Amino acid sequence: MKDDKQKAPEQRYIIQDLEKIKNLVNQGQLKEALLIVSELEKSAKYSHRAALLIRLLKADIFSKLGEYLKAIDCADGLFQQFKKEEDLISSYDILLIQASSLAMLGKINESEALIEQAEILLSKIKKDCSLDLRERESFLARIKANLNIFNGDVQGSLKFNKKAYELVKDTHNIILISASLNNLGFNYFSLKEYDNAIKYLKEALRVGYEPLLAFPLGNLIEIYIRKGNYKEAQVYFENLGELKEKYNNKIYNEIYDMYKALLLKSSLRARKRIESEDIFKRVAFDDSATFEGRIAALIQLCDLLLIELHLTDDPEILNEIQPYIQKLLELAEHQQSSVIIPEVYLLQAKISLLTFDNLKAKRFLTQAKQIAERFGNKEMVERIMIEQSTLHKKSSTWEQLKDTGASMAERIKLARLHEQIEELDEKRVILPAFITEEKVAIHKELKICVVCRGEALKFTYICDCGAIYCDNCARALTGLENVCWICESPIDYTKPVKFYEQEFDDIKIAAKDKKQQK
Repeated sequence: MKDDKQKAPEQRYIIQDLEKIKNLVNQGQLKEALLIVSELEKSAKYSHRAALLIRLLKADIFSKLGEYLKAIDCADGLFQQFKKEEDLISSYDILLIQASSLAMLGKINESEALIEQAEILLSKIKKDCSLDLRERESFLARIKANLNIFNGDVQGSLKFNKKAYELVKDTHNIILISASLNNLGFNYFSLKEYDNAIKYLKEALRVGYEPLLAFPLGNLIEIYIRKGNYKEAQVYFENLGELKEKYNNKIYNEIYDMYKALLLKSSLRARKRIESEDIFKRVAFDDSATFEGRIAALIQLCDLLLIELHLTDDPEILNEIQPYIQKLLELAEHQQSSVIIPEVYLLQAKISLLTFDNLKAKRFLTQAKQIAERFGNKEMVERIMIEQSTLHKKSSTWEQLKDTGASMAERIKLARLHEQIEELDEKRVILPAFITEEKVAIHKELKICVVCRGEALKFTYICDCGAIYCDNCARALTGLENVCWICESPIDYTKPVKFYEQEFDDIKIAAKDKKQQK
């Protein structure tokens, strides 16, 4: 009886404290909420059960703040403890927090495994209770949408984001409503359906959950820049600046810097473009910046140099682009990005054409195709095959440009380089936010294929020079050049060697013979 009397006030106090914290979260006062939770953790007045609920709330706040590693650390072991307590709802909640945080850290497989557990648990909860589970189902759908976008499936992401929004649009949960609206706008932005994107992003602004407003504001700025409406972009940028001053956190600061640089880059004045370059460099080489931010900055640096190359016709600029491309590849390979890696090799192929290096261009296209096949990216494989066919058809045109000493502007136009930069820039937004040290460490220990950059498993070809080729790439090269890309020794000594230069010469001879026959 005495125990029951002691539990009653404790239950009342914990409910009051948790409600106070949740209200602060709903008002966007996340740091204030975190301070109170941290103080409650130190309190000895609460039972073990109450302490678990406090940790659950703390993990949720860390996740909302973008502190994903801290959220995972805080959530560690909570699922098993809630399971012992037979608290299915809290068990489900902690699984979603962990799954969401893991997804944002790029740990897609681990996130998907927790999602499966959560779905099984959700089915059981629906059978055992009559609670309104729409908000929890919405969060689950939104995590699935993120996983789809990180795997390059924008349409799949759109489907789940629509479901997430439909589940919460009639509730009072402005956090979930705001996030769902922003994500829908982002999906339409990725699909270049700008009018739909603007509609949902403006609706997210109207809902007005301030900790998330940086994202719809940023997307609106970029859309209006792409539409050439710099005046409208500037209005939203000023709104972003006001929120940056208010919150002064890493996410707001990075987003503000990136869009400031984009607006400066769009200016015709050289001084402003130099200022934008300085900002992009700072973000690109900041190890603590988000993965997407660093990728975006590197792409913009490449674009700035190509614009300069177009204007000045100075071939030395090509040497300045290479370090940025290598950094792009380094980041993308550490993240094992199925979307970015082949796009960067495709960019390399087009840049090689500017110096009429047909061999390099074809090898980079081969690499891009093999990598896309390794990741099962069928759409990318088809695009690269079209590029290979186009290059073959335009071989004589490239030869004419070489003979006439064509300007860099003409070469850039024929290579469609600005289109490739745009494609790469659009793909950079469908990526997990952070590079993990775990992935970097593992990657360095693998035996990597020279061509597809994947792990060489089972059957491999190792050249005398030490170059490693997976079985698939060794077979592909045997049917093409039949030489090692490092030392140019034959791969299969029973077959002839045919360099890409030889193929190029064959095309010229055939064209010459055809002309003489006329």
